[in-house]
Amino acid sequence: MVWSRQLVKIRQIFLRLVSRFSDIADRLSLGRLVVALFVLTTIVAVPLLSVWQVALAAGNEVRPLANQRELPGAVVTPILSVRRIPQTLVESNSAGRVQRKLAQVVEALPADSCLSVVTDSKTIISIGADKPLIPGSNLKLLTAAVALDVLGPDARYSTKLLGLVSGSVVRGDLWLVGSGDPLLVTRGYPLTEKYPTITPTDVETLVDALVAQGVTSVEGAVVADESLYDQERYVPSWGDGIRSVEAGPLGALMINDGSVSGTPLKPSNPALGAAAEFTKLLVARGIAVRDAPEVGKASSDTPTVATLESAPMREIVAEMLINSDNNTAELLVKEIGRVGGGVATRITGLNVIASKIAQWGLPGEGVALLDGSGLDRANYVTCNLLTKLLERDSQNGLVTTALATAGKSGTLRDIFLSGPGSGKMRAKTGTLNGVKSLSGMYPLEGDRSSVFALIMNGTGVSTLSYYRPIWNNLATALELGNQKLDVNKLLPLETAPTP
Repeated sequence: MVWSRQLVKIRQIFLRLVSRFSDIADRLSLGRLVVALFVLTTIVAVPLLSVWQVALAAGNEVRPLANQRELPGAVVTPILSVRRIPQTLVESNSAGRVQRKLAQVVEALPADSCLSVVTDSKTIISIGADKPLIPGSNLKLLTAAVALDVLGPDARYSTKLLGLVSGSVVRGDLWLVGSGDPLLVTRGYPLTEKYPTITPTDVETLVDALVAQGVTSVEGAVVADESLYDQERYVPSWGDGIRSVEAGPLGALMINDGSVSGTPLKPSNPALGAAAEFTKLLVARGIAVRDAPEVGKASSDTPTVATLESAPMREIVAEMLINSDNNTAELLVKEIGRVGGGVATRITGLNVIASKIAQWGLPGEGVALLDGSGLDRANYVTCNLLTKLLERDSQNGLVTTALATAGKSGTLRDIFLSGPGSGKMRAKTGTLNGVKSLSGMYPLEGDRSSVFALIMNGTGVSTLSYYRPIWNNLATALELGNQKLDVNKLLPLETAPTP
């Protein structure tokens, strides 16, 4: 308001000066008029401009700001300080911690070994990653991935019971036709296994179907049909310590892994053993069988009495990986050969697996495949191949999620019971005399993960005192990938004092 009154007075003075100048101009010549006008402009305009600038400046100061706060002083963190690039520092610090711990793992490794760790598609460590080594059961990772791709995750095995039922009698033979189902078992069999079958196919369901139809006798024999696959019972290069102990004898029709209850040794022909076991089940349920068990090939026009389907392929693959089931791995290879190559043999199945490795662009140099389970010592793979396979599958892939969980399930149920990895790391173990391997996925915060592969070949590596400290240090190192710097601590160190 004060400045408004002053501006009114200035305007009145200016108007009086203009009026007086007009009277003077009437009495002056043109030259003198120009000089007088210049002088008047200088005398009047300069003060007016100064007054106007002061008024504007004062107008900006009329109202003080509410809730004024003192502005912080300038930061004193140097321009080149790493505190100005926190994300880069966090990532490099995390990787550095993992690498320093992994150095302890590397120091303990034998000469014939490899180690590869990849986090978020970035290689953290790669030691001998392209060196072909004996993988043991880590080979099952390849079998699993190809089975899911070629056969499909929803595929099922169908075991059939064929025969001519007339009233309460089966006229002639009762045919049990195998489909290659590796998990075909009796209800009590899983209780006898070291690693109990997780998703069994209950063969006694077929007996239930006969009882439900009122059948009380079979006028012929129970005849087993295993014609879907070839009759190679064992991989030729397997030693005596593996045959019938770790795997086999193999065939398209196996009940209880080829064993017969009450008999200490497995029959050389698993189909014959299946026919004998099924006959026992029928008799136990009050169905008389006239003739002894046999093996043969059913006619295509024999009527179907009942069909038994397995769990979906994704669960069968999980069974193989979690429990390291050798028979399942070998039968899957034959099924891969049948579906993917047209011939249900081990060789055809392995060729399909090799073709898939190339098709997927995975590193196949130095890889040698003799079986699907990893029992053969002539199998060779690389850590690079295993980590690339797991990367391709991804953290939530069908292979990765089918692995045993540390301290919880399968071959890892008694390992990593506490500490890093317990209850969350998923991995596949591998063990032969002089061979120890561990490959899998370690989940990290924020949907991140690390994939890893560790294979050791050498005298004594499969002993508990040798590999356990190495495995523990590996888990500890992988867990360090979760440790991050506090971003708040990456702010400027302090502020300069306010001037």
